[in-house]
Amino acid sequence: MRGRLLSVVALVLAVAFIGTTVTSYHVTRDALKQSVVETELPLTGDTIYSEIQADLVQPIFISSQMANDTFLRDWILSGETDPEAMTRYLESVRSKYGFFTAFFVSEFSRDYYHFSGVTKAVDENDPRDEWFFRVRGMTSDYEINVDPNQQQDDKTTIFINYRVYDYQNRFIGVTGVGMDLDTMGQIINRYRSDFSRTVYFIDQTGNVTLHPNREISYRKNINAIPGISDIANTILKNPGESFEFQQDDETILLNTRYIPELEWILMVEQSESDATKAAGRGITLNVIIGLVAILVTGLAIFLAIARFQNRLEEMATTDPLTGLNNRQVFDIALRHAVERAKRTKQPLSIIIIDLDHFKLINDRHGHLTGDEVLKSSANLLKASVRTSDILARWGGEEFVLLMENCTQEAALEAANTLRRKLSESTPVNTLKALKQTASFGVATLAGNEQPEALMDRADRALYKAKHDGRNCVRAATPIPN
Repeated sequence: MRGRLLSVVALVLAVAFIGTTVTSYHVTRDALKQSVVETELPLTGDTIYSEIQADLVQPIFISSQMANDTFLRDWILSGETDPEAMTRYLESVRSKYGFFTAFFVSEFSRDYYHFSGVTKAVDENDPRDEWFFRVRGMTSDYEINVDPNQQQDDKTTIFINYRVYDYQNRFIGVTGVGMDLDTMGQIINRYRSDFSRTVYFIDQTGNVTLHPNREISYRKNINAIPGISDIANTILKNPGESFEFQQDDETILLNTRYIPELEWILMVEQSESDATKAAGRGITLNVIIGLVAILVTGLAIFLAIARFQNRLEEMATTDPLTGLNNRQVFDIALRHAVERAKRTKQPLSIIIIDLDHFKLINDRHGHLTGDEVLKSSANLLKASVRTSDILARWGGEEFVLLMENCTQEAALEAANTLRRKLSESTPVNTLKALKQTASFGVATLAGNEQPEALMDRADRALYKAKHDGRNCVRAATPIPN
């Protein structure tokens, strides 16, 4: 019964805990996912954009200084007579500020001056020189352009193309500096390692321009990348939106942002599993805590039930005043003992003990004193019998003693010993003059005698002892086997 109750309680707790944990996990996971999609990924994009803008401030400023440098203007207007002077100037700018390249293209000669020397002349019919003629015709002072660097192994470079004017504000050329993509590469690698987010760039046609995975960086188009290809056209039409797509059995969360300075689209990806990893850690912790709580609760319930059950068993089997077995326990013990005695052919005796004149003690000294006499007598009897004997309070001032493997002679001897000890004791310490005696009735099991008959013979022996003057022991009349 106790085990079933504990199992039911544990099952209820486990079901409630699992239900709560699963619900909490889904709520937390959805909240984390929403936070990543609506806040964290856009914030990452904003931060990267801010870093890009910060990285472009210096090159734009230096390009502006170059375009307004009197040396540069005077050198052009003097007829470009000393190309090495221009080369030294460009090299000093590049090395001083750590740029990847520095350049100047003359409107008059169309020569491309590089920090390493004059490399070529721009040609209006060469598609790779289209940038110069575009800048030549624009109204703004500068542009930011991403192109292969023809002078340096076609390495993709971010150019600041700044228009140069003479002192009459006439266009005389384009100057500026260039940065390689290492800076942005460091940014995207940092975000990948710190936040488990993949950051990369695509152009407006979907070609990947910068990616931490070199295999993807080589001009691969997102239309050819599994998973994201399904939404590639939507991304290109709606840069700045958030998306989801499936890739390698994983849900990928994507936030996009258009970078006007580069004319690129910034892509910030994070797998849903990484985004909701905190929820997984939370549910693991919850499971551990919950299991511990269930075990502790179950143990507490088990101990409480055991305690109350033991208390109930004690109340059901023990006399509350004397602490001896009660009559119900004795009846059960007597039946079992009689069956064993018949089966093993071993002698069995019982002794009924009645405190003499107990009513007078209650009347003269009060019931509290009577209770003290009962408890004192019970303790004396209990301390004087064998450990195998069963002593019980039969009712009122009567006690009964069950003695297995005990002949009538041994039972009579034991009864006389108990009688003598009782008569010599002082049951109440505050009443030294109060003495207590008892009458004893002894009966030994005979043949197929039933427990009731055995008790009846012992009771009649007790009656005879009381009739003979009390404070004595009498044996029941034997019956034929």
